[in-house]
Amino acid sequence: MNRVPLFKVHHPEGIGEALEKVFESGFITEGEYSDKFEAMFSDFIGNRNCSLVNSCTSALTLAYDICGVGPGTEVITTPMTCMATNEPIHLSGAKIVWADINPTTGNIDPASVLSKITNRTKAIVGVHWSGIPFEIDEINTIGNDFGISVIEDAAHALGATYKGKTIGQHSDHVCFSFQAIKHLTTADGGAIASKSLEVDALIKRLRWFGLDRKHVGEKWSQDISRCGYKFHMNNLNAMIGIRQMKYIDKILLSHKENGKFYDENIINSKITKLKIPNHAESAYWIYTLLVDDRDRLKEHLASLGIDAAVVHIRNDHYSIFSQYSDTYLSGVSEFCSKMINIPVGWWLSAADRDRVVEAVNSF
Repeated sequence: MNRVPLFKVHHPEGIGEALEKVFESGFITEGEYSDKFEAMFSDFIGNRNCSLVNSCTSALTLAYDICGVGPGTEVITTPMTCMATNEPIHLSGAKIVWADINPTTGNIDPASVLSKITNRTKAIVGVHWSGIPFEIDEINTIGNDFGISVIEDAAHALGATYKGKTIGQHSDHVCFSFQAIKHLTTADGGAIASKSLEVDALIKRLRWFGLDRKHVGEKWSQDISRCGYKFHMNNLNAMIGIRQMKYIDKILLSHKENGKFYDENIINSKITKLKIPNHAESAYWIYTLLVDDRDRLKEHLASLGIDAAVVHIRNDHYSIFSQYSDTYLSGVSEFCSKMINIPVGWWLSAADRDRVVEAVNSF
């Protein structure tokens, strides 16, 4: 019996020859191919104010920097995410303020966010758990009312939609991941989409030491007026992205079709599926189930050749964040005690999908 893996890296045809072409060009850092991939990805999400970077963590770090996050400020965020969302906040010297989540979606709860606002709040960070968009309009209304920036961590949500618009077009900053097992991988990489051309131009400088790489003339002759980073994407990663873009529509469609198949066909009364708002479409990066005895479900699935696992644990349980753990979060506690994830990706055959449904329903 073939094992059904929880994740699999997509391998575009001819990628070895394409990377050899980049090496032979003699230009492997940011350049022709990163420019091309940046334009392709910007068009795909429907936002030309978009910059490639070397990871989603770097994208988030830039977003926090742009928003003025630092010592003496606070950021309201969710603990139900990869640590990459919250470590840059901690490293900036800002205070992390944990908001609760809706345990039926895994997403940040607007009411909890509202209750955490202070005059030191600089940003609100939401994560689209498993690819299900959080309530973007409600969070942006809070941000607008209090003059606070909103950042979307869209690492799970490439191709998801909210009220008819693709994720990447809604908030002040939207950060994407191209890490190995994401819908679109460049081995490692990311992007940050913003609301204005001026902000995007600043990001393009900050991702490379504070200098404009497109500057006509000697690059080093420019003044650096704001300290930057070395966060740009190189041509090698970009070439992988260019080749992956040929498949992205099919990849996203497969995830969505598989996820909707589970929505309709998983009917075990012991198991709860996440709720997707009527005005949103999930990207189904992972498929989360809530079950009281998840260890036993995991063992049951493993016995049938199906991988399942917890993906991310609540960040407020890491000792590095212990100074911020001052609030009981009932939604997070409920969600984390029951959450487990099953395979939903492009690599599933129709037979695999049927096997997963049958296995879950037989638990």
